[in-house]
Amino acid sequence: MDQPVHDLTVFKVHFGPLTLKLYDKGARVLRVEAIAHNVKGLRCGKVVEKLPIMLTKLQQMVIDFLNVIHAADHSYLPDGILDALAEPTQRGTRRLAGVDLQKPRVRAVSEAILALVPKPGGFTMAELAHKVRNSLSSEDVTYTSRHAVYDFSKLRGKKLVKRIGKSRRYHAPPDGIRILAGMFILRERVIKPVLAGLGNPRVGRPPKNIRLFIKSCG
Repeated sequence: MDQPVHDLTVFKVHFGPLTLKLYDKGARVLRVEAIAHNVKGLRCGKVVEKLPIMLTKLQQMVIDFLNVIHAADHSYLPDGILDALAEPTQRGTRRLAGVDLQKPRVRAVSEAILALVPKPGGFTMAELAHKVRNSLSSEDVTYTSRHAVYDFSKLRGKKLVKRIGKSRRYHAPPDGIRILAGMFILRERVIKPVLAGLGNPRVGRPPKNIRLFIKSCG
């Protein structure tokens, strides 16, 4: 986020040679711009004849990003999802473990997916592993793409994430984003503050009606 200038707040999200720029205009309009610092990042060639395709990809980049923001903003947890996530799933002949978001590693993978899902064209397992390594503690720096594939397959078994066509790139559908974001908000904004409050109880002033009752009894 850039420093406000003339009451203007600018957010920039970088994806390698591509950048999304968000800023408000006149405190009434939110503008979003897609910038290609190097058209190689669009993966469609760089000759002039490819210009219409480049513009289409930049436009789709903005649309996809806004869809991700909308899905995360309207996050929710369907009935029974907490129990359903913990149950194992079956993909063909392979049995996959359930998703336990109380485990730091699984939680780090989920948060990394939320961070990578706006990336144009999806993300790879190597990018996911790199993101997870940065968020885990120092003793878990051995997290590799192989670990990412295993953890990702559990989320994929719950249909929270998908592969893009037949490529080796992945993304999360809107429902998956809503559930992952909802779990993160529930834990960070509800459960943790409540538990922290229970661990540090405060003795406040008694209600007025109790004081009046004591006086009347005296």
